[in-house]
Amino acid sequence: MSTTTDFAASITVEELERDPFPIYRRLRADAPVCHVPAVGLTLVTRWDDVQHVATHPELFTADVASSPLTRTLGQNMLTLDGEAQKRIRATIDPSQRPRVVEGYAPGIIRPIAQRHLAAFEGRGSGELMAEYCEPVSVLSLGTVMGLGEIDAGTLRRWFGNLALGGANFEADPAKQRVADETSREIDEVVAPILDRLEQEPDGSVVSSMLHEEPATGGRLSRDEGMSNLKLILLGGMQEPGDAMGIVLWALLAHPDALADVREDPAMLRGAVEEALRWHSPVGTQTRQVTQRTELGVVTLEPGTAIAAVLASANRDERHWDEPDRFDIHRRGAHAAFGLGAHHCAGAALARHEVRLPIELLLDGLPGLRLDPDRPVEMAGWEFRAPTALHVRWEVGP
Repeated sequence: MSTTTDFAASITVEELERDPFPIYRRLRADAPVCHVPAVGLTLVTRWDDVQHVATHPELFTADVASSPLTRTLGQNMLTLDGEAQKRIRATIDPSQRPRVVEGYAPGIIRPIAQRHLAAFEGRGSGELMAEYCEPVSVLSLGTVMGLGEIDAGTLRRWFGNLALGGANFEADPAKQRVADETSREIDEVVAPILDRLEQEPDGSVVSSMLHEEPATGGRLSRDEGMSNLKLILLGGMQEPGDAMGIVLWALLAHPDALADVREDPAMLRGAVEEALRWHSPVGTQTRQVTQRTELGVVTLEPGTAIAAVLASANRDERHWDEPDRFDIHRRGAHAAFGLGAHHCAGAALARHEVRLPIELLLDGLPGLRLDPDRPVEMAGWEFRAPTALHVRWEVGP
């Protein structure tokens, strides 16, 4: 295509799902604020602009009329601003502070990861997304949330189906139907758990959501609690499992980096951060313009739906040196957990959910490597991860 407008019009959802990074690179260079008809959004792709959008809620509200998150989950802490958002965060943040998480996370995550590792470590080959990353992630968060009685298969199906709706910018009715049916199923299954937690608080995240008294606005209603519980099911369960897969793939695809981590396990922390920058598991923060405003060289009218593309900001050449290169020695704060007031509430827990199972995996599977006969495919622009992660390792006599 000869013009930027033609290029934007040519972008398809399928191309974004397969590999959005060449598209983002061109948009950053030629049209950093650009409407893309296929997703019905104006994409904002440079670091400084993404940060500006995330930190100016008076100009760019999270309450987007066309938001697939709102359509799928109802109003939640990612689709509200100001005091309304702070009120919800006040019921969740106390249990998610880094020092608090440090106290309880290892005791929850390690036994779950050890149990799953023991189930396949004697085989010499396996597919880690389905057998390890996703079940360890969902069961860990399920326990922290207070949903420990729900099995991993159900939790994985829930977040997968909710994701169809949460990323449904193209308003595909078939995807929305699956998400809506799952949302109703969650209502039915979780209702008795909420009944119990209302009478018998247990300190879990869901229990805190029901019982914490924010400074203003009063306790969350049952509907508010359910909408935000679904949000945590979607983002909190999907992101750590996807992130674990991304980190493992990145290390296994870069043997020198893996060797550095094996030699000095403390380097795994930096490897996790760099992998999340390199392939962000959550792609965007969606906003709606509240008043006529300039962004870059573009005038945005009120009501315009925009996506601040975190995954593109994390590859912006103006902010990072050689951004397409995976480098575990790189330093600098990335945007994979969001920016501004909507920075992920569970970021500290997610980092534990990613790092601790990988430590166990690297210790327990000698010679861990990618299966050369089954190459890894990455997919997704709103939620990105390996579709599967086939590996091999050495098994002793």
